[in-house]
Amino acid sequence: MFLVMNKEKIYAYLVSIVMVVFLFFVATTFYTDKESVAVSATNQKLLPIYRVKTEEKKVALTMNCAW
Repeated sequence: MFLVMNKEKIYAYLVSIVMVVFLFFVATTFYTDKESVAVSATNQKLLPIYRVKTEEKKVALTMNCAW
């Protein structure tokens, strides 16, 4: 298999890589680690907790059988 590169393909790959790096930078810049409890807007039902800020190194395994 031969890999043929021309000016347009190189430009497209370069733009794609730059865009991915830019979006990663934007995502990490605007990421806020606020502690809050999410609730549903309709009936104030508590939603599941997906992450807890802790200093201990623990792993939890969950299975959702309601699907």
